[in-house]
Amino acid sequence: MQSMIKENQLDDKIKKWFAIYTKPRAEKKVKENLEKNNFEVYLPLKKELRQWKDRLKKVEVPLFNSYVFVRVNTKEYYEIPKLIQGFVKYVTIGGQKIAVRDEEIETIKKLLDYSGKFVDVSNDDLNLYENVEIAIGKLKGFKGKLVEFRGKYRIAIRIDTLETNLLVEINKNAVKKSAL
Repeated sequence: MQSMIKENQLDDKIKKWFAIYTKPRAEKKVKENLEKNNFEVYLPLKKELRQWKDRLKKVEVPLFNSYVFVRVNTKEYYEIPKLIQGFVKYVTIGGQKIAVRDEEIETIKKLLDYSGKFVDVSNDDLNLYENVEIAIGKLKGFKGKLVEFRGKYRIAIRIDTLETNLLVEINKNAVKKSAL
């Protein structure tokens, strides 16, 4: 019994990333509310060109619709649903809470920092070609699968925890065959 108490206390000190599912179009508001309550939060945004009646405008939109990431310990995990407006639920698998690996959050950050508007998300079955590695440029070293998506070559980088692929537009000559 005492070892269980120690495990729980230890777990309360360890912070992990979790994906929060928000109300539609409430991602930025949920992010603001989390920050006001001193939680570490990450909302991946990409730039898109949007058409209004009278003009074109660049806007930042969430990379993942209705998702915000928060880094919390076990105690904070259970506080957030009570505190944050726009919170719907945590993303779970089979009813079990799942933590998003730090490496996956870092991958998302790097891809958006370097690729910006050229990142798409796809849960579709893709025509995956060969395993490749980016050989030149700021994304050198990233590994994934070469795909053709909407008429352009992309590298699909898998985010296992979210069961999705990030598609990064790439010049086919910037990649080399690789073993994943």
